[in-house]
Amino acid sequence: MSTKKRFLALLLSILLVLSLTSCEMARGETVDIPASQTGDTDFQKNMHQSTTYEIDAIAETDAGYYFELDGSYLYFMDKETKKVTIVCNKPECQHEDSTCNARIAGEVIWSAGDKLYYTCRNSVLENGQYVDYGLRVYRMDMDGTNREAIQKLQFVVRGDTVSWTPHPIQHRGIVYFPYSGVLYRMPLGGDIEKDAEAIWGEASEDTGMYINTSAPAYSLWADGDTVYFMVGLETKDGTRKDVLFAYDPEAKKVEQVWETPDKEEVGEWITTGVEVSQWYILNGSIYFYLSGGDFWKTDLTTGKTEKLADTHEKTKYGSAVFSDDYLCLMNDTPEEMDGMQYSIVGGMDYIGGDTLYIYKLDGSFVKEISLQPVYDSIDGLEHCMLVMCDGNEVYFVADASKWGQRVDGVAGKIWDQTLWCANIETGEVSQIFRMA
Repeated sequence: MSTKKRFLALLLSILLVLSLTSCEMARGETVDIPASQTGDTDFQKNMHQSTTYEIDAIAETDAGYYFELDGSYLYFMDKETKKVTIVCNKPECQHEDSTCNARIAGEVIWSAGDKLYYTCRNSVLENGQYVDYGLRVYRMDMDGTNREAIQKLQFVVRGDTVSWTPHPIQHRGIVYFPYSGVLYRMPLGGDIEKDAEAIWGEASEDTGMYINTSAPAYSLWADGDTVYFMVGLETKDGTRKDVLFAYDPEAKKVEQVWETPDKEEVGEWITTGVEVSQWYILNGSIYFYLSGGDFWKTDLTTGKTEKLADTHEKTKYGSAVFSDDYLCLMNDTPEEMDGMQYSIVGGMDYIGGDTLYIYKLDGSFVKEISLQPVYDSIDGLEHCMLVMCDGNEVYFVADASKWGQRVDGVAGKIWDQTLWCANIETGEVSQIFRMA
């Protein structure tokens, strides 16, 4: 997720808490969560591609997917049946407060071995008073039980001087996380005071509410033995550009391997020269899609860049998710935000999206999938948003939510969202789960 999208996700979450909302808690079906599941200890690349904050945190196991809705409750989806259930087995639980096993309010989740992990910043009631522990890593069983905090990710509680929401990753038993402009590594479950090791960056002084707006926002990645991080850095002309660095854990060496190309190399796109619209690193190459442009690849060893597909011939603009096999492109289009969101963010939102275009990573076109059946089944649907691609399936959220009438100057959101799946082989589209 780009830094702009990450800030937008954080901002919208705050706005939603402040606004009056009308939605029913999504409970899913009554599904038995397999007691024995295994998650890969490698960074799960395609689980970190979501274009919507509604389902931003996803973890995969051999049996299914765990995902968090709107930064609150945890759900499990069985890979075979596609049935979804809330991860709480408490009898009579209404899934409405922090006593629910599914209430994690996490920022990032992942699976490793037979456990689930997530990051959360919270206050805990102890001896009648709330104690703020800041950002920590939690571990729990696959059914949501036996939850415990196992390590801190902040040297000083609430002392991080960066305004961006941090998104740590876990790769092969090591947690990589930013704090106050510096990227650190630490063994999973380690002690931040003893085990954290700085990799890159200059520290900002911990001064309470001070925010260092020039500190880099990290987008973290891992591929094989190499860990990558993308940061927006200031250029000679005073603008900012995304730059990619590679970290070798064995040699403990960092080197710059790529930066956002200029328009002279790849043409113009919606954020020309600043950041690419979506990217994916696999086997030493970065694949990237440019909304308003095309589909490209750069070999991170040789630096050679080549165009893989003229995607603009299918759709000028769009959003995308990658997997190890595919680029999945949706033809939604940018639209200037209005009202309060526009005045604060000053950015661009996307709207629409009624067709998927599927490409292999070599650039060959596979299939066009119409999402018109989704629009035909939902009154007032305005936007579909990509979540992930895994195997031969593309998951996306259909959003027909509306802003209601203002009450005391605050507009309430009436939620209407559903999770869908498109099968790449058959072209069939099916509804999986009513989210709200």
